[in-house]
Amino acid sequence: MRFLFIYPKWPKLEGQTPFNLPPLGIIQAAACVPEDIEVVVQDENVQPLDFEGDYDLIGISIMLTSQAPRAYELAARFKEIGRTVVMGGVHVGLCPDEAAQHADAIVVGEGEGLIEQMVEDFKQGRLKKVYSRKRGQFPDITRFPNPRRDLHDKKRFYTYKGWELVDLVETSRGCRFDCYPCCMPYLSGRRHRIRPIDHVLSDMRACSDLMFIVDNSLEQNVDYQKELFRAMAEADLGKRWVSHPISPTPEILKLAQKAGAWYVYHAVYTISDKIKERIQMYHDHGIAVEGTILLGMDHHTEDFIKRFIDFLLEIDLDLAEFTILTPFPHTRVFEQMDRENRIIDRDWRHYNAGTVVYKPKLMSPDTLQSLYYEAWKRFYEDEPQHMKISRLFWNVAKESLKRKRALLQNKTG
Repeated sequence: MRFLFIYPKWPKLEGQTPFNLPPLGIIQAAACVPEDIEVVVQDENVQPLDFEGDYDLIGISIMLTSQAPRAYELAARFKEIGRTVVMGGVHVGLCPDEAAQHADAIVVGEGEGLIEQMVEDFKQGRLKKVYSRKRGQFPDITRFPNPRRDLHDKKRFYTYKGWELVDLVETSRGCRFDCYPCCMPYLSGRRHRIRPIDHVLSDMRACSDLMFIVDNSLEQNVDYQKELFRAMAEADLGKRWVSHPISPTPEILKLAQKAGAWYVYHAVYTISDKIKERIQMYHDHGIAVEGTILLGMDHHTEDFIKRFIDFLLEIDLDLAEFTILTPFPHTRVFEQMDRENRIIDRDWRHYNAGTVVYKPKLMSPDTLQSLYYEAWKRFYEDEPQHMKISRLFWNVAKESLKRKRALLQNKTG
């Protein structure tokens, strides 16, 4: 029996340096498949798909809402040639009734435990339409298998200037925060569920030298940050990593630095001295900052956004990624805008965080779209994005070379 997992292509945002990171969802799902089944993964963003292969099951992972239309096209094509198609991923969890119209079966929510059951049912000829748990129930995170990282051809498909791109690592699920634009509390619950540290370290050892800890927010649990960073430092993994914000306290930042922190993604949607101070604290501990800049909040005016861009240029961000507020399903922003009849575009292809799909409160949709392009242009006017990225990689390269020389000296003693 052969099982093909697919990660569908989606259009990249205009003006961004194109990066295709090795997707985590399909290799985590693949790890749930029994060992007697041959598993293949294909990322349509970096390679052509195999429509001719002799596969028994086709699994399509829809991580991004903007991937959904392409995923449905692929499902139709595979079903036309007689393949059985199953779907899972974030968008399936958000819109299960929609996804079920395009697949023979769907896996709703976290797949561990459900995928195993689905495969066994397929073997026995009793495949069900929907595999799901009761609302608020989740699999035991202490028993999760490590993702099948061996299934990605990193050196062939995921490199940048000779460096293997970051491997995505998950150390916990769930988030006690309930941020306005985020759907993760709906999908993964508001309880912070933590993987055992030894499982996390085992997974990290299988990663390349660069990692992205994709947890929704490490900052939600101070004690866990300390435990994780100490363990990573003591394990001497020799890796550099990226994450969403970590607590900007001297103790945690020192631990993160020892553990190999490279840079953090930090959401910024307003002008604030607190943000400026946080960025300085990260920098003081050798940790770079990429601002994820959210435009189009209800308090944003045209004048504010222009002043906001000036502020971003002043606070010494290492990188910035501009996004437009997007009402993804099952977020508080969706509930509000749907209730207020402000959603003007329900084409999932445009739900890419770079297209205005709603009526802003204090400006027109066209004005917000224009300001989004202006923000990208102004921030990278003096130094292009690819140059800023190259500097980050160069700093890591110098540190890696220094570490290798030190290890060589210790060996030759």
